[in-house]
Order: sequence, then C-alpha cells, then structure tokens
Amino acid sequence: MRRYSGPIRTLGLVVLSAAIALACSACRCGTPTVGGGKKLITLKYLVWADDTEIEMNQHWIEEFEASHPGVRIDFEHVQGNVFDQKLLTQVAGNVAPDVTYVNPSSFPNFLRRDVFLDLKPYMDRDGVTLDEFLPGLVDPYEYDGGIYGLPRSWHPFVIFYNKRLFDRFGVEYPDDSWTWDDFIDAGQRLTIDEDGDGAKEFFGAANFPRQVFIRSYGGNDFGPDGEFLLDEPESIEGLELYIDLINKYEIFPSPSETRTQAPQQMFETGRLAMFSLGIWSVPAFRRLDRFEWDIAIMPRGPAERNTLLVTAGWAITRTSEHPEEAWELVKYLSGREAQEYQMKIWRDPSPRVDAFNSLMFWEPEKPPANREAVLKSIEFGEFDNFFLGQPELANELNREMENLESGRSTDVEASVAEMRRLVERRRQELVEEWDL
Repeated sequence: MRRYSGPIRTLGLVVLSAAIALACSACRCGTPTVGGGKKLITLKYLVWADDTEIEMNQHWIEEFEASHPGVRIDFEHVQGNVFDQKLLTQVAGNVAPDVTYVNPSSFPNFLRRDVFLDLKPYMDRDGVTLDEFLPGLVDPYEYDGGIYGLPRSWHPFVIFYNKRLFDRFGVEYPDDSWTWDDFIDAGQRLTIDEDGDGAKEFFGAANFPRQVFIRSYGGNDFGPDGEFLLDEPESIEGLELYIDLINKYEIFPSPSETRTQAPQQMFETGRLAMFSLGIWSVPAFRRLDRFEWDIAIMPRGPAERNTLLVTAGWAITRTSEHPEEAWELVKYLSGREAQEYQMKIWRDPSPRVDAFNSLMFWEPEKPPANREAVLKSIEFGEFDNFFLGQPELANELNREMENLESGRSTDVEASVAEMRRLVERRRQELVEEWDL
C-alpha cells in the first residue's frame, strides 16, 4: 500500500492560517440518572451509513452500552452525500456530535476550523499505538504532531463480476493478466442489445473511478498540494480512455441510461457484467440469489496497475462535554473486538492488523472466492491526495466532467482547459473567503 504524505496541505498558494476557535457548546440539562444516583451520560454519535452499516453500528452500540452502563449513545445516521454539510451545520449551531465519522478529503477543512480533539494524549496514556493499524491508515488524521482521528475502514476498489453473464456470452473471467485492451474486448462482448430495439439489455461495466484510468497512464487529477494535473499528457490519455468507454465503446452506460436504473441496481438485477466498488458491497451482494459472482483486480495500464483506495475514520469533537467517555467509545470501536465483528460480517476490511489478518479468510464457503484480489490491491492501490479545499475544487472539476461523460462536450482537451479555469477561480475564492 502506498503511503501518502501528511493530510493538511495548502491550496498551493499559501500556508494554513491559525485555526479558528469554536464557541463552547450549550450545556445539556436534566441528565437522567442510573443506579445509585449517578448521572447517565449521553454521547451523540453521527455517521453516514447504508442499511448494513446501520446494523453494524447498532450492534456496536449495544455491546458498548452493555459494558458501559453509565453511558447512552444517541445514534444519528445520514446519507453520505449530505454528511459534511450536516456536520458543519451542527458545529455552527453548537450541537456537534461527541463522536463522528470523518472523511479524509474533508478532514483538512474541519481541522482548519479546529473542530476535532487531539487523540494522541489519550492514546499515549492508554497504550494505543500506531503499530496496531495497517501502515498509512492513520496518516490522513495526523497534523503537527497530533492525531485527530483513528481509521474506521479502508477499501480498495475491485471488479465485482457476474459469472452467469460471462458464461452465457462465452467470455473468460477477468484475471491478473488483463490489460485495458482485454477489458475493452470483454466489455464489448458483454454489452448486448438482445432484441435489436436500440436499447441495451446488458452492459459490460460501470462505476469504475476515472482516477484508475488516469493514474494507470501515469497521470493524476490533483497533486499533493492541490495543484491541477489533469492537463498533463499522461492524464489526458487516461481521461480519454475513460470517456471512450462511455461514448465510443459504449461499455459503460451513459448518464441518461443510469437515470432509470443505477449501476448497482443493474448489477444486482443481472444486467451489468462488471461493477467496481469497495468491499462494503459484499454483505448486500451475498444476498443475491439469481447469479454467482466473484471479484478481480483492476487491469494493468500502460504505465502501471492502479486502483483507488478509500478510507474513513472516527473523530471526537473539541466541544464534547464528555471527552473521556467519547474516547472510550472511539477506543472500543477501533479495538479488536469491534473490528473482528466488522470483518466477520465482511462489511469493511479492518484497519487493525490483528483483526484483518485473523479474519481475512473467514467463512471461505461464502463469496468472494478470490479474496487474494483484496490483498493484491493493497500493493498497487493509491489514495486520493488530501489537501485543504479538495471537496470544493473537485466539485468544480466534476461540473465540466459531466459534460464529457454525457457527450455534450466531445473535446477532452478543451474540457480539461475549462476545468482548470473553474478550479483556479474557485481556488482564489477560497483563499479570499478563508483569509489564507
């Protein structure tokens, strides 16, 4: 797994200014009591989650509350696409959660606002060491000697594939020898308009991150400090392949074709041969009974083999009235017991060395059979660069990317030039807005 440099970066123009102090949160009154008159402490816990992650967190909460009878967890879950705004709103309203999920891409922006508590003193006191976690997974939450979060999960993007469709149309399953040429050949043979009405019943692939193509050609969208790199020749080549898979080869469904059925639904209903996502999909896909499936690693590109790694963490807000109890919750959630449960249900690969190594091959009779694909993906996977302003700059890039993906724009270089213009304009706005 490639290590990446520290999480806090400037906007490529100036250094980070002093953190903005937050007002203390309003007092909670009327706290109920437990036996002996001791006050019952309530911790507010905010996460983004789908159904299986909600179930996992509910299990954790039940176990934690059973072993900590003086603490009750107020559990709130929201959709991932509104999570950052939800957390910002709660922070601004002095009703921030005590413990929260944190996305590394947004972490620098929250750190700029001085939202999170430094966990290093608690870790040092209680003997929690970085060696307990897989290399690099704590890095996104470190800054200036402090540790402001602990990793909750990590995922390499892999290829989930429908074995029934491959068998039906006589296509060999993906393996470690595949290049993008092999991927295109297989994808075209698996993209089928079966009744000839002009609407495809089956598609070859969907949901592959564009970064995988760009990096496999030796390029990138942003550099470590947020510098715009998408207009470099290697990046252009990789981006052109990504767009061609939609508009030239038509292996990927177009944005208009996914409006009626999302890619994951296409895969679950048997219409999509290959679907790329993290391992968090395994519990849901194990419930499928209409076809067999397995996973494979990403194809090799001209420069290298690459896949996208994603991660998430837990943090404690600085305004928590109960930091000791909040730390006990984070320590439990990131500990071996909770993480082994996470591995047993295959919701997420654990960031803990002990849980990951002991349960990677738990229940071998259940899919995926090719679990080595996860292990191999660690070696060539790469996280996005995390820098101050990343979500805002990525949003500007994505605005014009939608024009390429939809076919409204057919000139990749011209669209990339427009992306640079939008990104640099937004970068300057952030510098002025944040007084950096």
